[in-house]
Amino acid sequence: MKLYKYAAIACVALAGASCADDLDVMPDDPQTKLELTTTDEWYGYLGSLYGAFLYEGNISTSNGGAGTYIRCHWNLQEITADEAIIVNKWEDPGYRALNGNIWQDNNEWIYASYAREADVAKKASVLISKLPEAGDLLTDAEKTAFAAEARVLRAYAYYCMIDLFGHGPWIDENSPTGAICPTYDRKQLFDATVADLAAAIPSVPVAAQQTYGRVSREAAYMLLAKLYLNAEVYTGTAMYAECAEACKQVLATGIQLAPEYKYLFCGSNDRYVGNGEILWAAPQQVGSMESWGGTTYMTAGAFCDAMPSDVLAQLGCDFDPWSGLKVRPELVNAFEPGDKRAMFYSTGFDNSVADLDDYTTQGYVCIKYRYTSEDNYDNDPDAGPVVMSTGGMCDADYPVFRLADTYLMLAECEKRGVSGCDGLKYLNLVRDRAGLPEVNSYSLTDVLNERQCELYWEGFRRSDLIRFGLYTGSSYVWSWKGGVPEGAPIAEHRDLFAIPYQYVATVGQNPGY
Repeated sequence: MKLYKYAAIACVALAGASCADDLDVMPDDPQTKLELTTTDEWYGYLGSLYGAFLYEGNISTSNGGAGTYIRCHWNLQEITADEAIIVNKWEDPGYRALNGNIWQDNNEWIYASYAREADVAKKASVLISKLPEAGDLLTDAEKTAFAAEARVLRAYAYYCMIDLFGHGPWIDENSPTGAICPTYDRKQLFDATVADLAAAIPSVPVAAQQTYGRVSREAAYMLLAKLYLNAEVYTGTAMYAECAEACKQVLATGIQLAPEYKYLFCGSNDRYVGNGEILWAAPQQVGSMESWGGTTYMTAGAFCDAMPSDVLAQLGCDFDPWSGLKVRPELVNAFEPGDKRAMFYSTGFDNSVADLDDYTTQGYVCIKYRYTSEDNYDNDPDAGPVVMSTGGMCDADYPVFRLADTYLMLAECEKRGVSGCDGLKYLNLVRDRAGLPEVNSYSLTDVLNERQCELYWEGFRRSDLIRFGLYTGSSYVWSWKGGVPEGAPIAEHRDLFAIPYQYVATVGQNPGY
């Protein structure tokens, strides 16, 4: 993964433009290489596609971390729903609009998300188009695998665009750099993405044969399952049977749940990445793959300077925490007594966010993500080293897809009419690890509740609420929904975000904005 550093050599020159023109870039430095001449540089080029999910560059935002893919997309999924909120100590542009579901087309986080999706799609497409130029520097097998992985990463970018924005430019390896690409509506984007992803999957190595940090076939099937899971929202046609089949393909190679939930989010969670429960992660490593997005944001951003110093030390925090992210009370209240997944620091804090100016006493602190290693999770000096930070940078990889989610998707598919899913079995496997008793039956509402407790702060909550018909309107309100402390209904058009004004002239605007 150290080959990410080669990204700066060639990616700007090779793939720096989206189809909406605002990302056109050329190297300022005449020393910048305009072609790849070694095998390592080709691997670095592929690595840059993965690095795009954590690194800055190509788009302009108010601070270095704001434009990272994981951070801006996490904001749109979590801060706009009932799991996380930003206190008023942070005055970055756009946050308060996300808190209260009152965003418009000039929101920085919305712009950064849309721009990142187009950027990743373009970079992946250019890599595919350039692979024949590698000649003997790559074997035919390497070229096939590179192209397949790039198609999966492009599909992930389009999955996000379909889910958050509904329509956008279709970019593939035949799209000329700088040209205006055709705009696809939501169904067209869905159909094109699913078809291309399904065709790529057989050429992606299975997890047991894949390199750490790169997508496996199981991860690609998980992405396909995610698209099918939400197909009724995206296209009007339910595809739960297809979702279940894709989930079964994920399970086919025998990957198992990790024995302990809490270790999936600490500094040594790379032990479970790839051929483990974390089907795909965005790798972070202090000193070489550092990012102000990803898990640095969920640790440094969540830890609060009002917490005792010994507690912060136990979490591996050796710096002044940012004190910005808090937990909405609806998330805390979702957990059954004894659920080991409820990882919040509450001493001295009220389970309320009614006053966002008071971050020192209101709002629990999420400590799901932390800096310490599994070997020294509880800061035992005899248990091994603590994974500390470098100026706040976190070592924990960001989990994009996990096997527990696959299990819960099968449970949902069964309740939506698909036979042969073993939904009760998989639901109970998730509950058993959480320390909860088995259930003899369950409902769709139980699935949604279980998804929240298992997957909170992992970037899926908004999508889940929309699929269950609970995001807009008045069926379910949460604190600060609609911009008021007690919560209020929001208009149906907010199931989609506004197209950023920078793109409206090219792709048009969503209704209601």
